[in-house]
Amino acid sequence: MRIVSLSPCNTEILFAVGAGDRVVGGTTYDTYPLEAVNLSKIGGFSSVNIEAVVNMSPDLVLAEDGNGLDTINTLKRLDLKVVTLNPKTMDDILENIRLVGNITGNDAAAELLTADMMQQIRDITDMTEDIPESRKPRVLYIVWHDPMYAAGAGSFPDDLIQMAGGNNIIQAQGWPVISIEDVVDKNPQIIICSGMGGGSFTIMEAITGNQILAQTDAVKNNKVYPADDPNTIELAGPRIVQGLAELHGIIAPDIQPGEIISPTQIIETPTGVSPDNSNDTSDTSSTPGFSMILALGMILMVYSKRGR
Repeated sequence: MRIVSLSPCNTEILFAVGAGDRVVGGTTYDTYPLEAVNLSKIGGFSSVNIEAVVNMSPDLVLAEDGNGLDTINTLKRLDLKVVTLNPKTMDDILENIRLVGNITGNDAAAELLTADMMQQIRDITDMTEDIPESRKPRVLYIVWHDPMYAAGAGSFPDDLIQMAGGNNIIQAQGWPVISIEDVVDKNPQIIICSGMGGGSFTIMEAITGNQILAQTDAVKNNKVYPADDPNTIELAGPRIVQGLAELHGIIAPDIQPGEIISPTQIIETPTGVSPDNSNDTSDTSSTPGFSMILALGMILMVYSKRGR
């Protein structure tokens, strides 16, 4: 089977399930694993060269919804076998990995991979899923600073922030442009800067050097972080669990602690009576069960006398 991948995350999935040796073409953005860098290129993610794909004589074209409907339909009209992935959630990513494993004959490897990913996800969500909203730190995830683009609802960073125990301050869908004034108003406690090719540090320097953003808790408290590898957070591939772990490592220290309840607070005692009975001035005969103990004592005395 000769496979052409039309997106970086599809390429990562193919290599992760063991089908990498059959991938003959990928996009100019394929950088992981290292073997993907040397693949013959078919153009960019949204600028696929149809002729280049056809010339590779693929048995399977693994596309993604973001390639565009025109591109996908053109490849189908040329009698190429096209499978299109369209992940929206973490569950979709796991299902896509199983699907790719199935159509490439790597079911067992795909099952092992997804089982490991699910365990890594549970390790974190078991710690965060019951945290009240009031205890979650406010988080802003940006991918550029001028203008400021942020991860909003429905994006993978948004999902990961919530799973990691944070609260994304951007509620607009997708990747909206946001104003500095809006950021100051929402006052993030954590700002995560994500840029490809070292751009994370460029964005971080722009944020920390902005006098207006200096009003936010994130800048005041030195809680502005560069994303280590944006692809692990933003691409719908197997490494997204690494992105989840990275975000949890950033967010967890700022999760507000819950109310601490002392052991004596959970001991049920009668009104006005302390757990150690230090202020108990009542007659012991009124203690629940005292009459039963007294009755048993009298019975034992009767039997004792009969025995004599």
